[in-house]
Amino acid sequence: MARAWLEGSYKGAGMSEAIAERVRRYILDGTDRDLRRLLSISQDAAEMARSAFRRVGVQEGWKAIDCGCGPIGGLAVIAEMVGPAGRVVGVDFNEPAVQQARTVAASLGLNNVEVFAGDLNELDPATLGGPFDLAYTRLFLMHQPDPALTLRRIANLLRPGGLLVAHEPLRSPPPRSHPDVEALASYWELLHELLERAGVPQRAVDNLPRYAREAGFEVAALSGYFMNMRPELGFELHASTIAAARERAVRSGVATERQIDDLVRALSAAKRAEHEWVSSPFFLDLTLRKPMTTIERVAATR
Repeated sequence: MARAWLEGSYKGAGMSEAIAERVRRYILDGTDRDLRRLLSISQDAAEMARSAFRRVGVQEGWKAIDCGCGPIGGLAVIAEMVGPAGRVVGVDFNEPAVQQARTVAASLGLNNVEVFAGDLNELDPATLGGPFDLAYTRLFLMHQPDPALTLRRIANLLRPGGLLVAHEPLRSPPPRSHPDVEALASYWELLHELLERAGVPQRAVDNLPRYAREAGFEVAALSGYFMNMRPELGFELHASTIAAARERAVRSGVATERQIDDLVRALSAAKRAEHEWVSSPFFLDLTLRKPMTTIERVAATR
């Protein structure tokens, strides 16, 4: 059944056959269990990214950057969209995540992907090889203490007329399931309390359009979506998210060790129960454009 689900998702997505086969083969037959899990998670989110890239007109040969790519992020789907003539750069401040991303790229034969370690707010744009035609964020801007500043940094990486596609989750509504699992809403609220304790503004994602305009972007499109996941994968993802925040939550006083452990147990147990579906949080789907001057607009049409 897993094989049928994977083959159906790739066929419908229209992914380049070469990359599709490499991802499918590794998920089904790879020896690295954690890497197979990460690839499965990334493919659950890939179609939303792919749809957004098609909508904004991503072309082969483009240069793109995945901001906060983590251990896989959107690297494979962006590499697919821009083709071998394009270039994809991933950036993440977490060195182990960068090493994992490099492993993923090498395992999939993504020769047009390069991954850098560092804080996007501090890296020299020249180091990354911009300007870029496209920037992408997912679960990245929600962590930024000064979203407008980070958006200005991203704008500096783009060419005039360049695009930023941001997929960032709102605080409310939280993830859902059927039957309902109360721990989903509890962990999601706790996670946002932890972000605010770390200096992230309240309702940061809700206010991204305003921050974007402050950073000099034009808001080209705005929508949103839930993403339904297979229960065994979705509950594992939610459980691992709060488990990863355990030390910081306890250290900051947002939660006790017992509270975190109870949430992880409840979410982990749910994947073994009979559930019809489990969702992601609700994602804001935001497309931003770096403005062009009149002279730049005329030059671009020649």
